[in-house]
Order: sequence, then C-alpha cells, then structure tokens
Amino acid sequence: MAARSGIAAQIGFGVESTAGSEVVPTVWVPLLEESLSAAIARMESEGIIPGQSVLSDWQSVPGAHKVGGDTKFELTNRGLGVLWKACLGSVSTSGAGTYTHVFTPGELPSLTAQVGRPDVSGTVRPFAYRGLKVSKWEMAAKLGEIVTFGITWAGRAEGYPRTFTDGATTSASTTITSAAGASFTAADVGSIVSGTGIPAGTTIASVQSATSATLSAAATASGTGVSVTIGQALATASYPTGLRPLSFIDGAVSIGGVSSCVSEITLSADHDLADDRGCIGSPLAKEPVEKGLRSYTGKMTVEFADMAAYDLYRSGATTTLSLALAAGTDSVTVAATVRYDGTTPAVKGRDILTQEVPFTVLGTTGAEITVTLVNADPTP
Repeated sequence: MAARSGIAAQIGFGVESTAGSEVVPTVWVPLLEESLSAAIARMESEGIIPGQSVLSDWQSVPGAHKVGGDTKFELTNRGLGVLWKACLGSVSTSGAGTYTHVFTPGELPSLTAQVGRPDVSGTVRPFAYRGLKVSKWEMAAKLGEIVTFGITWAGRAEGYPRTFTDGATTSASTTITSAAGASFTAADVGSIVSGTGIPAGTTIASVQSATSATLSAAATASGTGVSVTIGQALATASYPTGLRPLSFIDGAVSIGGVSSCVSEITLSADHDLADDRGCIGSPLAKEPVEKGLRSYTGKMTVEFADMAAYDLYRSGATTTLSLALAAGTDSVTVAATVRYDGTTPAVKGRDILTQEVPFTVLGTTGAEITVTLVNADPTP
C-alpha cells in the first residue's frame, strides 16, 4: 500500500509518435504540483414542456472535452530534456559520457503525461493525458530559492484504466468487439488497449459503436471472453542518478556579456496555441497547433547601480542575456537576445533603489533563444 496522501504522487512523460495516441511514460520528474484535468461541458435543452419547472435529466447531454492544466517542477540538472524539447521543439545532441543538448525553437512535439494520484485507501490511481502540447512555460530564479519550472498544457483527452471481460478478437484483424462491457465511446480514440492477442502499444484507432472498435494494430490471436483493459496501468517511476535541484546559488546572470547582480529573474513563453479545434462527431479536440507568433518575455529585478540598463531601455537597442546554472559538470544555460522595455527607477523610501527590468526576446526565427543542457543524459 502506498502512502495515503500526495507524498505518493508521481508524474511521467512519453513522446508520442502520432499526436493524440497514448504512450507509456519513459521519463519521470519530481513533482511540486499539478492541475491536469478534463473539463466536460454540459449542454442543456432550451425546449419548453408545459407544466415543467425543473430541467429533466434527459434534457442534459455531455459536450466537448477541454483537456489541459498546469504542472510545476523544480529545475534540475538532469532528467528534464524531454520537457525542454516540449517547450522549444528542436534539439541537437553531441558528445559521449557527458552530453551537450542544445534546444532551439521548432515544431512542438506531442506528449502523453501519466499522473499517479493517491487516494485515501493507499491506492495510486493513474490518469493519462494524451495529445499534450506546451501552451506556455515559465522559468523563475529568485534570491534564497530553488529555481522553478512551470508548464501550461493543452491536450486532447484524459484516460484511466477500465477493464471488460467480454472482448472478442480475430487473428490478423483490427476489429475488437464487446457484447456490452466495453461501452466504447469517441473519447476512447487514442487510448492504449491491452489484452491477450493484442500487441503491446496498440491504441484504439476508431470507434464504430458502443460494442465495436478498430485497433491500431491487428490482433495476433482469436479469442472470445477476452479480458481487455483500455488505458494504462500505473508505471513504475524511476529517476536519473545524480539528480539534484538547482538554486539561486548555482546561477549567474550576464547582460551583454558582463556579469550582473540580479536578485530575481523570470522568463516566460506563450506559444499561442489553437487549442479548441474540433469536428462534429467527436467530443475530443483536434491536435493543438500554433496560430500566431511565439512570445518570449521576462523580468529582472536589479539594484540601481548605474544608467546602463536604463540607457538600453531608452535606446530600444537589443543586447544578449544569459542565465547559467551549474551543478558540478552539469549545467543549464538559457541565452537570448533581448530588448529592455523599462522602467524608470523610483524612490520608495529609505531602502536601496531597485529596478524592475522587463524584457522581450527578439531575433532570427529558430535562434532567438537557446537552452543548453550539459549532463550525463544520453538523450533529451
């Protein structure tokens, strides 16, 4: 039995080869908090029935599924490559033993996230969220704190395991049927399905009715009364050796190549996803895609030491900005070309004057911002 509280929670991620087709997680990340969910709309009839003063139960029907939410982590020296790729899109890896992974803006991949949520009986319940893409992300470093890494996701569907025992398969056929137990719905499309004679990694490709569906791979055996599970069991979490969080002590900020004293820095991204695409016939959203320009912005808090930052703001000129964090031979470095957007330093009492320095990342598409990881992870 697991602990009966959030201390037994876990989250893992896997990269989907086909957007929206569920995969088993391959990477686990220590979790601070999450709010992934499926919000199912309710549609209520406006029809008038004489003598009726309360809506009847048959006048309420389910609507579209809105899937997404937030996850928050501590920034670590290892194990976050999959998430950085999800946030930026492209990666180039070099080296051996110690690897260098350079992430740049590119096509965003689609992920499955599995969240293990403990109930009070000590059972950790697995929830899978498929077709996830990063809508927004934020990295924040502050004096006296561990660096945090937050992601807002938009996805296609939520799933959790359910089993029926009246499945029927035919060897070399992709059709699966159930007399009554399956109750297939359009929300099952993309879910992992497992059972005797069903190849590993198979998903529900389409649903024809409550009793019939099509598999993504043909069955390898014929059978009736087959026990079939839709959705995946809780995966066993594992974490990289040498893992540790990165804090403000590990960091260094440089502006225009010059080391700078910064007490707080936040970098945020918004991918402007179209996350409400859909078609008549399915409650699930289509794959989220980018519909506008990406936005990378941030803010720094610095002591008012001289006029350099203010002059950059007044001129509108761009300069380089780098935040580097190191843990032994491991490191995470974020580099960008930025334009400072203000503000004027102001007196707010007797304390040392500080400046809030907002900035916007500008540059050549695909090279405006880079994140470089140096660590022992062979793949991101």
